[in-house]
Amino acid sequence: MSSHRKKRSSAGQVSGPLIAGKIIGDALRKKADGDSSEYDVIVSKLCAQEVDSVQLQRWLNGLRCCISKVGQNCDKLVGATLQLSWAYREKDAVIAYSEYLHDLVAAHAQYLSPCVFMLVKLFIYYEDRSEEQNQLAFERSMSCLSHLLDLVPVGLHCVKQHLVTVCPYKGRSPVIQEHFVRNCLRLIDFFPVLMGDIVEILVDHLMKVDLDVSKEDLEEELKQPDESATTVFQLEMDTADDASSAAATASAENAACAPMANVPAQKLDICMMHMVNFIRKHSHHASGEFHLDGATAVFQALCKVFQKVLLMTHGTSHVQFLIFYICSAHQSFTEGFLHLLWSKVEDVNGGAVTRQAAAAYMSSFVARAKYIPLSTVTLCLDLMSEWVLKYIHLCDSSARSIPDVNAHSVFFSVVQAILYIFIYRHKALLGMDDGWSFLQSMQFERIVTCRLNPLKVCLSNIVEVFAAITSKHEIVFCHTIVARNRRIVMPPACVDANNDKAIHLGSFFPFDPYLLKQSGSFFEDLYTQWKDICPEQPSSSSSAAGSAAYESRQDSRGAESVPIPFSDAAEESPSFDSQMIALNLTPLSPMCISPGFDKFSFS
Repeated sequence: MSSHRKKRSSAGQVSGPLIAGKIIGDALRKKADGDSSEYDVIVSKLCAQEVDSVQLQRWLNGLRCCISKVGQNCDKLVGATLQLSWAYREKDAVIAYSEYLHDLVAAHAQYLSPCVFMLVKLFIYYEDRSEEQNQLAFERSMSCLSHLLDLVPVGLHCVKQHLVTVCPYKGRSPVIQEHFVRNCLRLIDFFPVLMGDIVEILVDHLMKVDLDVSKEDLEEELKQPDESATTVFQLEMDTADDASSAAATASAENAACAPMANVPAQKLDICMMHMVNFIRKHSHHASGEFHLDGATAVFQALCKVFQKVLLMTHGTSHVQFLIFYICSAHQSFTEGFLHLLWSKVEDVNGGAVTRQAAAAYMSSFVARAKYIPLSTVTLCLDLMSEWVLKYIHLCDSSARSIPDVNAHSVFFSVVQAILYIFIYRHKALLGMDDGWSFLQSMQFERIVTCRLNPLKVCLSNIVEVFAAITSKHEIVFCHTIVARNRRIVMPPACVDANNDKAIHLGSFFPFDPYLLKQSGSFFEDLYTQWKDICPEQPSSSSSAAGSAAYESRQDSRGAESVPIPFSDAAEESPSFDSQMIALNLTPLSPMCISPGFDKFSFS
């Protein structure tokens, strides 16, 4: 009796698809003859949400039996199968669906793109589904996609196209953003060849989110923990209570790990954590040993997207730190990135905006990255100063040697980059055995006194700090030039009638402080804060003496090197400490902002 039931069951399993296949085949033949009534009934049954897994499996196996008859005039039928909620069903139904897609694409290549699109849509987090259901749908879609692309490898180009299509709008919730980024990064594990395309999609997406993040709001949010920490610290001093100290430490750790109140910042913070973890994963073997080949692949992908997307985008504050992080993995990456930037600066066929942006990236990177060795810093300064001096030499005989940003924008950007790097690296440079001779070889005096008058055009807060440091160490004395520049009225040709700030460079420093809480921990040990390099206050006597000595030398040189003569009464040079307060750049500043933001500049 039992054997008889097994035979009947086996016969039913075999005959089910055959019967369904015969029904579908007959419907397709009648449709070809002009009668689509049965065809429409089949489509409506497939579209019905109440169809159970057993019935679905029979229909799918039936379709496989007559897959060769499913032609271009059957888009409605194929579309109905692609709308099925197959990923949440029993395992047998999922297997049947995967085999159906395999046979469909093998027989009719025109359905490859719609099938890939249907699978890629499951990378998105659906809020009406549970976390477990979303995760299950992604894993099954990945398995099915891998099975499909093994058959048709050319379908890889469809994956990139459809990832761009399903990429969530930047205003969607943080959980949707996180799952999309995480699932796309997991896709790279299945298809390493897609790394470059996927990294480009994700960086472009995160860049749009980054542009929505308000730095002013983040500054306000970051001030809150500092204020509470100060209050707790005062209580500890008054009560000397060890328990309260432990509680304060735990509170600070919890605040650092807590999600940010700013919603766009929270989205970006979570996604940046996934991106950095992706870099770490591909840069190391499972044993923890550094993996140069894997890290190189990530570095090349990030450099490609940097040139294509990031370099030409002004206003991002955090996404560019991905390349900052990968460069810390190996010295060759640091040198490769700097070579890329300098080649952009030197490219006379490139646009002025691109060359200025490359100079800004180069200066901010060299100034802020702790892992850049001093030998690389001096090499960069050598290249920049040599280029600037050659430019000055070419302009000496030109009648258009006036501080015109439009005509000499790249020159002023490179000079500002030199000043910026020097401000951040001056202690290390002066600490070298040949530090003084190296700084003399840069010919700062020649640069700051040239006819183009770069100190007039460079951002005033950078100029003031540079003047204070160089005066303290008697490298070059700029205070009289700075004082004179305050009284200079630029010629009309140098001023844009629609923009009274046209004579000054933009305040773009790509690697200014990273303000996201959770992902910020990855960069703490790699990053130089302003408070770490803030110079000591010089004595007023040395500043005054240096200024007098410099003015004396200028009198002996004559007016040839400076087209606009000094005034008779030179203004007294302010002390370094007073300049820091005026610039809001004290080491105690909660944000430790570098020189260069418009709101801190003054004239």
